[in-house]
Amino acid sequence: MKRSRRDRTPRRWCIPPAMLRGPGETIEGGDLLEEVQDELGVLLWRTVRDVALWGETPPEDRGRLFVKGGDALRLAAPGDPALPRPIVQPLETIHAVLADSGRADAAELSACCLQVAAWARDEGLVHTAIAFAQAGALASPQLAEAALQTGTAAAAAGQDVRAESWLRRAVGLARREKDRPSYATALVELGQLYERRGNFARAENLYQHGHRAARRGRVRTARMRAAHGLLRLARQLGDATRAVQFALAAQQVCRTNMDGGPALLLELARFWTDAGEADQARVALKRLAPARSRLAKADQLTSAALTARAFAGSGEPIARAAADHARRLVADESIPDAVRFAAALDLAHAARASGDLVAFTRAKGAVLRLAPAESFAAVAGEVAQLWPDGRHDAPRLDRAS
Repeated sequence: MKRSRRDRTPRRWCIPPAMLRGPGETIEGGDLLEEVQDELGVLLWRTVRDVALWGETPPEDRGRLFVKGGDALRLAAPGDPALPRPIVQPLETIHAVLADSGRADAAELSACCLQVAAWARDEGLVHTAIAFAQAGALASPQLAEAALQTGTAAAAAGQDVRAESWLRRAVGLARREKDRPSYATALVELGQLYERRGNFARAENLYQHGHRAARRGRVRTARMRAAHGLLRLARQLGDATRAVQFALAAQQVCRTNMDGGPALLLELARFWTDAGEADQARVALKRLAPARSRLAKADQLTSAALTARAFAGSGEPIARAAADHARRLVADESIPDAVRFAAALDLAHAARASGDLVAFTRAKGAVLRLAPAESFAAVAGEVAQLWPDGRHDAPRLDRAS
């Protein structure tokens, strides 16, 4: 007799343990003290230690851990210049909550720890970010988001084994709690770990699972990153058909206000240009336009040169404006030569497509000046074939030019 849904035994998810220390870390939080070597570092380390101790202590014994007003909970004055303003409030809250440790709120402690972890990540303090994210995860051991943040912080610090342990824990917790954003994001982060190791088959499997989970849970950023990962793998393996499939999927969900969105749109513009798909390149570049001024100078050059090439011959004013901007930046010696060379080649293609011999001659000169020595002969031959007879009425190249 088939059991009804109501009669089924609830599924028991396996929640794996996670690594608490990084490689070579002799004491928990020791990397934090190495990273922040002053009174602030000591304060942060003590805070992490206290939260972790609270989380590892049985609930019935927590009331005896700390004494309100005791030295262990003394916090620097809010006006102390050594205490960064963004972390004053979360640190004060953590210490106030621990002062009444018998009734402390685990969710509040975790939230404050993750705030400090986010600050540390923004400041480039990778070990401090790990320590506080992990403290938040120990305070709320069933919170998938805290496990996820610990895993991503460890991955950013290059501690891949530790990162994998926390990310696998995040997957298990998120599945059990039906936390779709954390579940999809953890799968994508695991995919990136395996991709870095060169295990492309495992990475592809994780990206596929992450993409499906993100689509079902409407987690746009994770869906974009999964599609981006699948695109990278397809290109790595030389699978042009799948590369196009995942490029379209990534472009569909990508937005400039998403973390990594502008960089992906620029990469997609290059992908479509190299594939001879001018229409798709134009879509990516138009989406990128609102964020173009926020790009690094080298990326601004790449964007302008690709725009000039994609819109060449379209009659749209954006083509000439982009070409003029790119020509100015090509002359900027602070931009790496490789970037300037690629942009000059794009400008040569743009001038050829628009029938502008003067612009083509200028771009050709820049290409030959910036071409790598080892490939100069091949580059010279390529650019010579773009406009072999030099006539102003030379026919335009097709989209694959």
